[in-house]
Amino acid sequence: MSRVSRLAAILAAALVALALAVPALAQDGQAQVRVAHLSPDAPSVDVYVNGTPVPELQNVPFGTVSPYLTLPAGSQQVTVYPAGDTSQPVIDASVDLAGGSAYTIGAVGLVSDGSLTAQVYEDDLSAPSEGNAKVRAVHAVPDAGAVDVVPAGGEALITGLEFPNASDYAEVPAGTYTLNVNAAGTDQTLITADATVEAGTNYSVFAIGSAEAGNLSLLPVVDSAMTMPDTGGSVLPGRLAAISAALALGVAAAGLYALRRRTTA
Repeated sequence: MSRVSRLAAILAAALVALALAVPALAQDGQAQVRVAHLSPDAPSVDVYVNGTPVPELQNVPFGTVSPYLTLPAGSQQVTVYPAGDTSQPVIDASVDLAGGSAYTIGAVGLVSDGSLTAQVYEDDLSAPSEGNAKVRAVHAVPDAGAVDVVPAGGEALITGLEFPNASDYAEVPAGTYTLNVNAAGTDQTLITADATVEAGTNYSVFAIGSAEAGNLSLLPVVDSAMTMPDTGGSVLPGRLAAISAALALGVAAAGLYALRRRTTA
């Protein structure tokens, strides 16, 4: 076998290996799901899916957002218990998951007034434009009214966001920002925090805590970067497409070069 033929064979084998390595998310109609404990008066919790405990989601404390886990598309029963006590769930909800999508299931509301529930947010893992990041806000403060998110010295990124909703993603240049969470339509600042965002990365910024308790804070979490967070090495679709295209071009170039060598010999 000639050197060029060997190169083509190697590149073709690489393409086959890459196809076999495509995440279950793309191949099998599965979804990526993470769980966020956003209830300020709930104890640490254990999470079960379809009656089975999820090992990575046991004894999860308030203010925790888990890594992404892979679940089959379709209807999944998510049950949340106080850690170590399965006598009475604090959340028992059926969640519909679409293959190829990513979700955050948030435990939001209060145990004390019976408002604790599961809120499903669809996450955007697609890459932002070059030099930018994508940022969204999630209003998880049960006793606060609608809010605006305003970078210090700038125009509002998000306006009128109500509990327990998430905003759309906004693209912003990479950099460090001071973010003010204001009561909607006012200059009354409820939370101030510095946040650094990197190019090519998507973020969710969760407003958490209780206004009455005076413990409000912002919890910034990476949704996606070049690879999906902690999914066993899964590659984001955009990154996967780029790698596939590069390998395909390599195979095509090697094949064309080999053809020219044969026709000119």
